[in-house]
Amino acid sequence: MRISASIAFVLALIPFAARSQYDQDFGNVIAHYNALPTERLLPTMAKSYGVVRARDQGLVIIAVERKGSEKVTIPARAALEGSATSMSGQTVALKFREIVEDGSVSYISQFPISAPDTYRFTVAITPENATSPYTLKFTQDFVGD
Repeated sequence: MRISASIAFVLALIPFAARSQYDQDFGNVIAHYNALPTERLLPTMAKSYGVVRARDQGLVIIAVERKGSEKVTIPARAALEGSATSMSGQTVALKFREIVEDGSVSYISQFPISAPDTYRFTVAITPENATSPYTLKFTQDFVGD
């Protein structure tokens, strides 16, 4: 199985996340995702992706892949719309931007956080040439110092 650069980007963030990277299987599409405080990113990584490192900023990373033959996955472009809702009920719209590197595709969205808190994420993922979106839902704890 080939790991694309976008998945490598997500995997590179694992040591800095409170929880590890996850994936959701939607049949012929897999979404790999993670959310973490931006202050945990290495400065060079944050700079290269245009992410502001700050205690009050979170980052969602999503990579979408289509299943191919023989357990091979292929990076897929998609339209993403979503929101993050804190336990106190504050909701913020996620504005995703696409990152394309070496044939891989990933999507990131930076958003304000107030740690400690738990955030519920809901993201509609519509892969290119799909007629309807897949809904990704997950929670992430953001801890304070």
